[in-house]
Amino acid sequence: MAKFEFNKSAKKKAPKPITETKISKPKETYDPAKMTKQVEEDYQQERPKKKHPGRPKSGRKSYQTVRLQKKTVLKINALENALSVATQDATVDQAIERVLNSLNADEKRSYELWLEMFEKKEK
Repeated sequence: MAKFEFNKSAKKKAPKPITETKISKPKETYDPAKMTKQVEEDYQQERPKKKHPGRPKSGRKSYQTVRLQKKTVLKINALENALSVATQDATVDQAIERVLNSLNADEKRSYELWLEMFEKKEK
């Protein structure tokens, strides 16, 4: 005798009836005339000018980052306040000019050669 016996007389289950799915219609359709009118109205309205975030670039200056120790920055800030200079850049520039004025002929010649080399390298 087989291990499993199937009762073939059992009633077959009927599938559940499927209801009709109704097609949905959009609330609004694309109307080119209406859209053109809306676009024209948008252009007629004055739009406020957007302000650019951040500081504005002044002139045609180009900047580069220099890493300095905190104690050097403190010295620069102290000089900036003591000499009533507007910016750190101007303070450093003024200090470098004073050093350049105190160079002897050989040091000045060496400085000019190095400066020329760095300027050519940057281009």
